[in-house]
Amino acid sequence: MAGYLDPASTPPSDVHEPCFPARSRASDRLLKASDNVEKAEVSELRPKPGGTPSESRVAQAVERPELAFWVATAGVGLGPWAPGTWGALLAVALFAAGLHRLGLPLYILFVLTVIGLGIWAAGAVESYFGQHDDGRIVIDEVAGQLITLLPIVPLHGLALGHLPLPAALSVGPLESGIDVWWLLVVTGFVAFRWFDIRKPGAVSWAEERFEGGQGVMADDVVAGLLGATVVTLLAYVFVVSHLQELVRDSGLLASLMQSCASWLSCPGGLV
Repeated sequence: MAGYLDPASTPPSDVHEPCFPARSRASDRLLKASDNVEKAEVSELRPKPGGTPSESRVAQAVERPELAFWVATAGVGLGPWAPGTWGALLAVALFAAGLHRLGLPLYILFVLTVIGLGIWAAGAVESYFGQHDDGRIVIDEVAGQLITLLPIVPLHGLALGHLPLPAALSVGPLESGIDVWWLLVVTGFVAFRWFDIRKPGAVSWAEERFEGGQGVMADDVVAGLLGATVVTLLAYVFVVSHLQELVRDSGLLASLMQSCASWLSCPGGLV
């Protein structure tokens, strides 16, 4: 027994063996279960796609970039339903409230500023939302809708008249028909939302071609340009019709002036 306890009598192979007991399979399972629970808790702390900011508890110190957050969501992107539609409606409201009076150069500058801010803000909040082009980001819809309404800006101050309606619908405010200016605005809203939702051809290509903030904004910019094409074609019809009426009116005035001049210069006239 003494020889066994004597360090000198200990076999060399046993000198460096650990003094701890071997880990059992049961302890391995317990460690794995603990590791899985820890991973599950961390995953629950990450932002949930489609959830509200209050539900997105960030685990990896991903703080919400306040300014970029409010620019990207434009305040209306946090609504319970159809945030993209609300973003487009916000652009229509801003346009009708006075943006259409800026004149074409200032309006284009404003739209370019919105696009630039959108690229920055959308790229800055992607890590916070946890996914690309989160539905709560609506600054892209705001920019795209403003692009669609751009062809109406040069028409400010031009009386385009009203589009007649059937007698059954010509009641109250619609008694004189639909104001052409508002008809163009509504057409622009519907056209942009169709291109933005359906994403035909070039819109889909732009969405897949770019990443980050540029990818968020690109497809809506293309959708806005296609919507602007629709508005331009419709506006052309009404503008040409209005100009034809002006030409007819000016022709009638010229004819009356010529008749008056002839009557005044005749022998029985005043001259």
